[in-house]
Amino acid sequence: MSENYNNIIETLDVIFAASTGKLKVFLKRKQEEPYKGYWILPGDFLANNETLDDKALEIYQKTTSLSNGKLIQSKIFSDLDRYPDKRIIAQTYLAITDERLVNIKSGDSECAWFDTDELPKLGYDHEKIILAVTEEVKTRIINNTDDILLDFFPNDFTLPELQKFYETVLGKKMDRRNFYKKFVSQDFVVDTGVKTTGSSGRPGVLYRFNEEKMRGRRV
Repeated sequence: MSENYNNIIETLDVIFAASTGKLKVFLKRKQEEPYKGYWILPGDFLANNETLDDKALEIYQKTTSLSNGKLIQSKIFSDLDRYPDKRIIAQTYLAITDERLVNIKSGDSECAWFDTDELPKLGYDHEKIILAVTEEVKTRIINNTDDILLDFFPNDFTLPELQKFYETVLGKKMDRRNFYKKFVSQDFVVDTGVKTTGSSGRPGVLYRFNEEKMRGRRV
């Protein structure tokens, strides 16, 4: 009895960014059936002459309009009912970018950033995928695996913004005084000498991560 080993592989990019203290994920609205009008992850099928890494980078570049970024091979999803009429295995990639640099006009598709804890209606098994990969990225943030915090915050930020981001990741409130003391007293952050402008409240001091202190350190 012969066996059929023909399976289609798709690559999905789960693209994250830190914005206003929130962990956000990039999604696009599906334009055709099935799941027309639902939101999905950017992805594509793997051709015979492509590697998974090459396909993931191609999707990232097409989606964000950026030439490069950090992409990490993540989880595989192979449930038999992932697609209604085909056997398709998904290899996911965890990607990190700066939301402010991304051009969200991606081809003819409607695209947007969403808080990972306030996801819209998603097609296929993409809610399951996002939740699973989000847990992975949170673990990486807590451990600063591969200096991932430097990728989430390549530019200036305020300490309240950073604290809110940690609270989002950890799922709990943190004492402001202890949080600030930890980062400032250990020189994990550097005062840029610049303050925020344009807000109705008190201007906030802008900081930047001290890369020398942060690299290879769990914070």
